[in-house]
Amino acid sequence: MSETTPAQRAQHGRIGNVSGVAVTAVRQFIADRCTTLSASIGFYAAFSLAPTLLIVLTVAGWFFGETAARGKLFAQVHDILGTEAAGAMQAVVENAHHASGGGLAAVLSTLLLVVGASATFSSLNTALDVIFAAKPQSGVAGLALIVRARLISFGLVLGVGFLLVVSLVLDTAITYVGQRIFGESPLVIAAQIAQTVLGIIVLSAAFTAMLRWLPDVHVPFRHALAGGIVSAVFFTVGRRLFGLYLAHAGTANSFGAAGSLAVLMMWLYFSAAVFLLGAEIAAAMDKNHQKPADKSPVVGEPRR
Repeated sequence: MSETTPAQRAQHGRIGNVSGVAVTAVRQFIADRCTTLSASIGFYAAFSLAPTLLIVLTVAGWFFGETAARGKLFAQVHDILGTEAAGAMQAVVENAHHASGGGLAAVLSTLLLVVGASATFSSLNTALDVIFAAKPQSGVAGLALIVRARLISFGLVLGVGFLLVVSLVLDTAITYVGQRIFGESPLVIAAQIAQTVLGIIVLSAAFTAMLRWLPDVHVPFRHALAGGIVSAVFFTVGRRLFGLYLAHAGTANSFGAAGSLAVLMMWLYFSAAVFLLGAEIAAAMDKNHQKPADKSPVVGEPRR
């Protein structure tokens, strides 16, 4: 019987590490009650959706035009949730846009807009602190963490707007180049694959940023990146499957007039669950790589 080489042993060790991280992540996903946390996040997201989308579209509109930004965003929503849900979401954003008024009402509306838009990210902050076992802080330190969470939450809302701009520009460029090179030939699927890969990259950047900065503890970048990529891939695949499910299951019709809201809540719940699974991957990687002699900040250690 031939002996294994060092390279083979290293490869087996890497495979074992990957499988160990996956198993740990799934177990902790259940132990941390991430399904319940996802439902909570979905609830907050549903009520902060209008201000969040309004700010995102405003930021994107500065660079690419508000009409183009809305067209891109709601086209994606239409592909996932269907015509009725996309129309309902668009109506909510329109109503929020015209409800600001003027003078003092406009100032108060803007403040409420900022607070409302950051509510979802604040609920994500709470869930991530559970996953990464953040130690609770009291007094001034605790207040500082609350303020930090709100500021970062609003910053991430603006960041999503910039990512939408990047996605719009690159998506348009890929479509144009694909049509110029392939025309109407079957090879145009290469451009579609490139668009899918681009979407995964943009989502990975967004999820990585949230995993890196939202928790009240230090999360190494490589672990946040791994969790972000896993979330982005699952999100992309799940988006296709969710669309197929809605097309054949008739879930929206079974809820009658509330069908659009039911579909939206289901999608927000799924999105939150996928993101928290990526967070569990990042937390499991950190636990797997921690060593007693390691002096670097680890999960559970507060930020300084």
